[in-house]
Amino acid sequence: MIAALLLLIPFLGALTLLLLRPAQARAIALATTLASLAVVLYAWATFTGGAVTHLDLAWADAWGLRLKMGHDGVGLLLLILTGVVFPFIVAAGYGQPEDRPATFNALLLFTQSFLYGVFLAQNAVLFYIFYELTLIPVFLLLLYWGGEHRRSITMRFFIYTLLGGLALLFGIVYLLVLNGGNGDLAALAAMDLPAGTQVWLFWALFLAFAIKLPIFPFHGWQPETYHMAPLQGTMVLGAVMLKMGLYGVYRLVLPVVPVGTAYWQDTVIVLSLIGAVYGGIIAFRQADLKRLVAYSSLSHVGLLCAGLFAGNAYGISGSLYQAFAHAILVLCMFYIVGAVQERTGTTDLRAMGGLKSAAPRLAALYFLVVVNAVALPLTQSFVGEWLMFAGLWQVKGWYAFLGLTTIVLGAIYVFHAYQRVMLGPARDGLAAADASARDHLVLVPLIAITLLLGVWPGPVLDLVDTPVLQLLSGLTAP
Repeated sequence: MIAALLLLIPFLGALTLLLLRPAQARAIALATTLASLAVVLYAWATFTGGAVTHLDLAWADAWGLRLKMGHDGVGLLLLILTGVVFPFIVAAGYGQPEDRPATFNALLLFTQSFLYGVFLAQNAVLFYIFYELTLIPVFLLLLYWGGEHRRSITMRFFIYTLLGGLALLFGIVYLLVLNGGNGDLAALAAMDLPAGTQVWLFWALFLAFAIKLPIFPFHGWQPETYHMAPLQGTMVLGAVMLKMGLYGVYRLVLPVVPVGTAYWQDTVIVLSLIGAVYGGIIAFRQADLKRLVAYSSLSHVGLLCAGLFAGNAYGISGSLYQAFAHAILVLCMFYIVGAVQERTGTTDLRAMGGLKSAAPRLAALYFLVVVNAVALPLTQSFVGEWLMFAGLWQVKGWYAFLGLTTIVLGAIYVFHAYQRVMLGPARDGLAAADASARDHLVLVPLIAITLLLGVWPGPVLDLVDTPVLQLLSGLTAP
């Protein structure tokens, strides 16, 4: 019942918006996301640990496809993430210009429904179907509501994801052939593939997730896409869509090709850390606030992937914990970008300054977001990054050192941006309004989450501890 509700509530809400096109489309979309959040919280409240199966029906067994849906603690964490962030994404639209709001919000709801499907799927083919379905509404959001050069940038995004998706499809079909058509994820994880097969199959499975995250050098689509996308589209991409890549690695790559994972571990960690450091350096050099946040996300994601491939409890748990923290941070940062643009008419840092004098409450909220962005102790980001650094240290000390440099770089570009936007002499003629009730309703709960989980990380770590230990018990040491 829970799986059906999570899939159907946003899906039916989206159909309602498309067919009726009501004047209060945003309010209906917000109510729909809150209803699905209530279901997610009920699932969390009734979760007693282990793996939960909500649905298991035959569909096309000959093709390796069963309607098998459920979750473990990690899957539930990603369901919670999806349920939490979408009400804020919809609420952020109240500050954006009205342009076919019914269609726009319907696409957001379709995306949420398909994301729930990704995190609920317990069959590889079903996982792949939902994984690809999420791209359709996002593609349309970018194509019709994006900014300058949206067509060429969206096509680049499409080509990258298409190539990754084809590689993933090939890998899944190959596994189905070897496993007699049984595509259940648990059955695939139980396969004992030859070491040589695992070494090359690793990249067939991993490529799609490397592009989705993205990590260096598969990141070419990300900065321009984030900058061009409408505010809510950027939030969807940064807060949730890239977590599909992280989840795909955890669910499909690590348990199915453990020998291949061990073989390529150092390569992936090095590439991820190169991307993390590169993203931080490029972020500091940006003169546009939205581009700066886009490159900062690239830096954070590189660290997430490195932690996941550390292959130990600290690294994997820290990466999964930080996935939730990163989603909250991205929402806050891009919302701040939108709020600043509303007041100044630009995202160009060179045209900003002195906004604090006109909007002191907004400056205070922005500063609390910055505190979390630099992983100050007692914030949510500190917990995840500390665990990831500990995990990387167990692999190689210099991996942890490279990871730590991202904190230094992050502090430089985040405080630099804050100084350029909020401090210094006010721009001539600036008469910006202070933080509105909507700004407080979006930012205060998100900031409260970052502070609460920074002091009390147990609710998240308790979800991931057991499944991570179970995963590690099946991995082959390098």
